[in-house]
Amino acid sequence: MAIKNDIGKALTRLPAPASRRRRSSGGLLPGLLEASRHPRRRHFSTEPEPADKLLSLELELGGLAVEFKARRFQGVVTGLALATAATAVVQELMRPRQFRTWHGRVAGVIPYDFRKPTARRILRSLWAPDDPRLFTETAFGIGWSINLAQLPRVLLSDGRHAPEPQPYEAPRVVARR
Repeated sequence: MAIKNDIGKALTRLPAPASRRRRSSGGLLPGLLEASRHPRRRHFSTEPEPADKLLSLELELGGLAVEFKARRFQGVVTGLALATAATAVVQELMRPRQFRTWHGRVAGVIPYDFRKPTARRILRSLWAPDDPRLFTETAFGIGWSINLAQLPRVLLSDGRHAPEPQPYEAPRVVARR
């Protein structure tokens, strides 16, 4: 009886066969984030890593293991977008409550705005004829919006018809007598 129990215990410690290993659920970000509620129950594979994997990162925070795998460029871009969003939220939460504005720039470059969008801000981000920039700050979220008022100017100009620089004229001083 003791031998049977020892064999049963030994068999439960063996890794699961390849057909029963946990796969990505596919969800919203297929193959991008996989979380395990039981970080101790990991199945280690002896199979070699695929060569087409661009980025692989594993983090363990508070007993939750998060694994990030990006197989294509799209996965890397999505991962960077998620990291930027997390950085923006952390940046706001580090400020005292009375100084949180929920809009600003991540690393002084990428704009974000997590305030409730208003019609005025949406219109200003999508249609700003007074603003010469093609890309304006977004009304909600992270990144930039396209200024549709400047789009025809950018599409129709081929860059060859740039205004010629005016020759410098020194200011004239008029002497009064």
